Amino acid sequence: MFTFVVTCYNQGKVIPYMLESIRYQIERYGKGQTFQLILTDDSSQDDSCAVMDRWLQKHGRLFARVDRLYRKENAGICVNYVDALRRIEGERFTAVNGDDLIAPYNLFEITAKLDEYHMVCTAFLKFTGQGDVISSYGTYLEVVLQNFIRGKMLYQCIKLGFPIMGTAVYRKALLTESVLDFILRFRTVNDRACFQKILDETRDIRVCYVNRPFILYRISTNSISNFASPTRVLHNREVAALCRAAREKEKSHCFRLLLSWQAKAAVFRTKSNSLVRLGRFVSPYFAVMFLLYLCHFREIHRLERQLVDGHNEKCREHYHFLEKRISVP
Repeated sequence: MFTFVVTCYNQGKVIPYMLESIRYQIERYGKGQTFQLILTDDSSQDDSCAVMDRWLQKHGRLFARVDRLYRKENAGICVNYVDALRRIEGERFTAVNGDDLIAPYNLFEITAKLDEYHMVCTAFLKFTGQGDVISSYGTYLEVVLQNFIRGKMLYQCIKLGFPIMGTAVYRKALLTESVLDFILRFRTVNDRACFQKILDETRDIRVCYVNRPFILYRISTNSISNFASPTRVLHNREVAALCRAAREKEKSHCFRLLLSWQAKAAVFRTKSNSLVRLGRFVSPYFAVMFLLYLCHFREIHRLERQLVDGHNEKCREHYHFLEKRISVP
């Protein structure tokens, strides 16, 4: 059984796109497999739950099992995320946000790589408005850097708050109780906390990178992807808290200093003054990014162009295909 986990909060207008992108994956690529769908809602104030229920009335037959975890009181992303992870039946799964989309490519080809690897890091594209993909190459520098960060460096970069691995797929066996408990210490950084703890427990983890979009991230005024949103402010504070949590267990005095420095730099992102926010660039995270760029700039440029130019048009068409499906009564 393959499990789709969908987390939702006030996304009634856009969650049909995510659900239809799951339906597309199953109907196009999922022949011969069985599926579980876990829907979580964190006490939405709009009609999100009703929208999800109406969709299930039409398409619930696609799933061997459906779990609806609708909260009456808001608890935060991390609580809902962990509750959903505890319900997963199969060894393979993907967890996605209700305002995003799964890209039009075969998700199950990616998860098949988990026979060889513990974790598969994937690319993503961002889109706004009516499916317009952001095509600026530099936007995806942090995405393609996943191709060059391995071994001990991967563990160190995650502790320093690198925004990588967010769309990674991995074996359910990595989700130990200590990993789930660690995620519950936070409110918004569910994926980062998850990966930090997994790498803390599994140092010899085998990872590969696939330079193909797995998720299409919707950029909106309230999304974490929007640096000016209140959600993003809280998110940056929690990234700093993750650095401090890593510092508590770090034995190297030098790396403890770097973690303290990175925690302060993450807080700079929450400041209203634009000049103060520039302080985030004077950090270990950006220093490592710069060094990686100098060492691999030709390959980085190639990967950025391959990602954007190779998938921009198909992903835009996919958005409009889903839009037409949604408009059918």
